[in-house]
Order: sequence, then structure tokens, then C-alpha cells
Amino acid sequence: MVKVAILEYEKETKEIAYALCEYYKDLDWTFRHFFKASDLARALKDESYQVFFFDELFKSPRTESVFVHDNPGALIVYLCQDPSILEAEDDRERVLYLSKANLNADLNAVKDKLIRQARQKESYSFYYNGVKIDIPVEDIYYMEKVEKNVVFHTRKGTFHRRLNLSELEEDFAKYGFLRAHVSYIVNSKYITAIYKDEIELNHEMRVPLSRQQKKKLGLKARKS
Repeated sequence: MVKVAILEYEKETKEIAYALCEYYKDLDWTFRHFFKASDLARALKDESYQVFFFDELFKSPRTESVFVHDNPGALIVYLCQDPSILEAEDDRERVLYLSKANLNADLNAVKDKLIRQARQKESYSFYYNGVKIDIPVEDIYYMEKVEKNVVFHTRKGTFHRRLNLSELEEDFAKYGFLRAHVSYIVNSKYITAIYKDEIELNHEMRVPLSRQQKKKLGLKARKS
């Protein structure tokens, strides 16, 4: 089940919930509305959320630490009076800035990202050393082709399987994965920086970025 946390005023919460009802009509999902950041922090001790909506007044070092940094797989959405001010300083793929004045239009503009985030709750299953492995898609950082095997680099470690990387590229496109290199596919929401010939994931891992794919994907060098 996809869980959404909304730390916003009632008006915006209704608009968000209404939009998500349409976007997630074929998915199992739920949401909770919070008035205080402290209430959300307490709730996180017992449950996890895949999408967070925050009023811009909650954007602070503490929010970044408790809700953003400590939930590396989540999609973060800030609702702002003028999103251009904040988004100009933030290149993280999983942090979005929407306008309160144009909320419905802005939500529609990021609809695909919201749907891909929800789908990442699905699992990818295969057999590894004779044991069936179910890896939540959201736990996969990237895939790497090594000789005849594909190595899955995940939060739970690495797993390998004899697979065709091109088939995986097609299967995982709906989750927001990108082909960064002939031998690499990355989970785009974990991208934290792009260099001349590398992509940084989750501020700690780097994988090759080919010139051809960089141009094809329209990526530009940037650092968060």
C-alpha cells in the first residue's frame, strides 16, 4: 500500500487528496493529514510513507533531517507561494516544488512522477542461489551488467542474475529508471548530482554516464 503524508492546510489537503484519487485510482493507497510536524514525526515511528506534502513554512534544516534525509526513498513535495525561488537552489530529483496558486495544474505537471513513485512499492521477484527474492523496486539504486549477469545494487546488498539489461530497461521505465550507460540503469529518484561522465546516487554512489545517453536524456551537469 502506498502511504501519503500531508502536512498542509485543509484547503490544499483537499485539492491534493482529490488529485491523488484520480492518479491512484488503480492502486492501493491511503493518506493522513497532519497539522503539526511533531505529530508526523511521531507517526513515522510506527509507519512509513512514500510521498510527503509539506507547506513551504516547514522547509527547514530540521525538516530536511527528520523527513527528507531519514526517508531516502520518499518523494518530497513542497507547496509554495513562489516555487521558483526554492527549486532554483535544489536539483534533487525526488524533491518537487509546486505553486499553491496553481496547485491543480502543477500537480498534473508532476502526475507521472507521483504515479511512478507509487508503483515503486511493487516488488521485483527472481531466484537467487535457489531462494526466491522479492526486492521492493524502491530499494533498488541501480543495476549493472557484469559479463553475463546483471547485478542489482540495493539497500539490502547486491544480488545478481543472468538477465538482458535491455529487457530490464523496458520493464523498469514505468518506475522512473533511466539507462545511464550501456552497462548501467539507475533509479532516477536517487540522483543527487550529475557530472561530466558520472551520475551520483544518494550522495554516495557514482556510476558511469555515457555521452550518448546524457544527450538522449537531456541531462546537464549539476550538483545538489
